Amino acid sequence: MTARDRRQPPLLLLGLDGATFSVIEPLTQAGQLPNLARWMQEGTARPLLSTTPPMSFPAWSSLQTGLAPGEHGLFDFTQKIAGAYRLRFTNAADRRGTSLFARVSRAGGRVLALGMPATFPPEAVNGLLVPGFDSPLSAGSRSDFASDPALYRRIAAKIGPWMSPDLNESARGDEWRERAVATLLARIERKTAFALEALSQLVQRDGTAPDLISIVFSESDTIAHHYWRDFDSHSPRRDPAASAERRGAVAAVYRALDVACGALRAAVGANAACVVVSDHGAGGASRRVLHVNRYLEQLGFLARRRAIAQLPERWIRRLRERVLAHLPPVATQALFRRARGAAARLESCARFSGFDWSRSFAFSEEANTQPGVWINLRGREAEGSVAPDDYERVRGEVIDALRDWKLPGGAPIIAWARRREEVYAGPCVECAPDVVCELALEDGYAHSLVPTPWRASTSPAIHTLCEEEFAGGRGRGMNGTHRPEGVWIAADTETAKLPPPRDLTEVAPLLLTRCGISWQADDGAAKNRDARPYTAEEAARVRERLRALGYLE
Repeated sequence: MTARDRRQPPLLLLGLDGATFSVIEPLTQAGQLPNLARWMQEGTARPLLSTTPPMSFPAWSSLQTGLAPGEHGLFDFTQKIAGAYRLRFTNAADRRGTSLFARVSRAGGRVLALGMPATFPPEAVNGLLVPGFDSPLSAGSRSDFASDPALYRRIAAKIGPWMSPDLNESARGDEWRERAVATLLARIERKTAFALEALSQLVQRDGTAPDLISIVFSESDTIAHHYWRDFDSHSPRRDPAASAERRGAVAAVYRALDVACGALRAAVGANAACVVVSDHGAGGASRRVLHVNRYLEQLGFLARRRAIAQLPERWIRRLRERVLAHLPPVATQALFRRARGAAARLESCARFSGFDWSRSFAFSEEANTQPGVWINLRGREAEGSVAPDDYERVRGEVIDALRDWKLPGGAPIIAWARRREEVYAGPCVECAPDVVCELALEDGYAHSLVPTPWRASTSPAIHTLCEEEFAGGRGRGMNGTHRPEGVWIAADTETAKLPPPRDLTEVAPLLLTRCGISWQADDGAAKNRDARPYTAEEAARVRERLRALGYLE
């Protein structure tokens, strides 16, 4: 690894998860984001294309490694297990490629990295790395999930933990939404204080600021998921009775993040390079929710077992639904910890149970985070029914069927559907579904892909929500969803002189160059560390966190 050029100033990377110019631009024009407005004027601001799919795990992994998902291997929070109708939760140990933080450390630089998703388990760095929401640490416990537990404890003793379980994001109802905004604002203040204290302690210890300071805030993503309909006056899910606090929630969080960004840049120093980036954008959800497996069943690609044969799995699903509906997160985690492996098994059962595999040719995980379809290929799947010679024919038929799927008025439901090798390249392509697709927008609003409610035997493949369902929740999607265009703001004049990255894979090479470290391409041919699966307890905590964020049903 090339040694760092010490003539280069520190680099401050400010990550605003899910931030979008469709919020930033009107707020800057209204004078509500003075720091971002000044940086955009003095530097450069450009849309930044996310990954396919535009989700946190693959996106932040691409930013860290300079690799696309087909190269680094993380496509979603879960991964279908090869040869089985089961899932497992993924983490950073499953990722190929060398991270930005490892490259800086190996070049003799020092790192402070807080809150970036897809960094658990934390790798060894020269400094401090605290993972994002994928870490069990996000529940406010176990400092040993930081790269330097002793340093983390010293910081937390003064400030409190980086994250704490102060917001039950799986709760519903207007009262929760009225209270949640204040909690998110307080969380931004605490994270900022944690970052400032961490920076102070590293400066005291080492004499100078770290070479790379990366701080990621997740609150911009959370607020968009829950409050987009209150922010967007044209949202088809808009609540005309929403309070002024709810209507102003998105702006309030962005204002708080602007203050946080300003404080962090001031603390690092005026000479520091500074970049603001998001992993994807955000936008509103339509009134439609989609059930791909119901659609595949209607076309004869997927078959269900007789009702009597489904009883054991149906009981498991109902138990899962009751547990998730009535127990608070802490109790749910405790239950899953005692039922070893329950988190992944319950999620697998929810997605794959009840199918007659001998008569099923194609199936979907029905995950809004990774829309796609698997072919039930003989010799690959446990009960595969499609002969290898028929694989391409069946895959082509599924693609045609998805492209032909229309709304009642004739508008397309699927923007595009392609073979996975047409979307991805690299050693991990086979980890993606056989058919990858992107949901179409309806008048600018995204449909939501959710699991088919098989208990309702006549449920349609396209469900139009009623007014009582607009806020979102189980079976309804979130009222704010992801978009493929995030943000890139080069706040200092020297970084602004460099060609801006077109997509997330171009960020790491640019940042390393700005740190005075030459970029050496990494093709992701091998993992950089041994696999480290989540324990049953960790998987339970991560699953609950993802469900609370709306990524799992």
